[in-house]
Amino acid sequence: MITNRFLFAIGAIVVTTALGLPTVEPAPGTPKKPVSTKYQGVTVEDPYQWLEKDDEPDVKAWSDTQNQRTRQYLDQLPERAAIEKQLTEWYAKTSPSYSSLVSRPGLLFVMKFQPPKQQPLLVTLTSAEDLKSEKVVLDPNVLDAKGATAIDWFVPSLDGKFVAVSLSKGGSEDGTLQFYETATGKAPQDTIAHVPEKVSGPKPT
Repeated sequence: MITNRFLFAIGAIVVTTALGLPTVEPAPGTPKKPVSTKYQGVTVEDPYQWLEKDDEPDVKAWSDTQNQRTRQYLDQLPERAAIEKQLTEWYAKTSPSYSSLVSRPGLLFVMKFQPPKQQPLLVTLTSAEDLKSEKVVLDPNVLDAKGATAIDWFVPSLDGKFVAVSLSKGGSEDGTLQFYETATGKAPQDTIAHVPEKVSGPKPT
């Protein structure tokens, strides 16, 4: 099972670490900036609440420092390259999965997750029994090679000729709405920023 393989890989990293080969600088201190918040009459003080504002320069600097230190440590593990190669090969062999199916006349809109791609893509099928009919409408992995852009949600038009897609970056869920032509995957220049995380309201009939 893939789970056992990942456990094996993690175990290999732990064993390698136990040998004491990698060295890394001590973790930098994290400043305390106490913030008091009252919940139902009870005051709670959180000295690290400032870290929740991930758009602030000081939070980004703190996060970058932590990431650099972690990368420095991981890159020194002698077996890391071999483990990464093996995990990548296993991950790439994972069968694709489908979700969020929406039916329109003659078409099925569906999200497809296909490792090793980092983000699911939006595709259409003429039938759930004919996977060879798959056609890609939007692949966020092509839009962003780093895999930081994701599809939050999508809503096809009633005739299926167009589809509204909310895209966000870095897990922010701060979506930007675009409208794509289903047949070509082309999108007009107009966009709508800061759309809600979910679409609510009556379903089309």
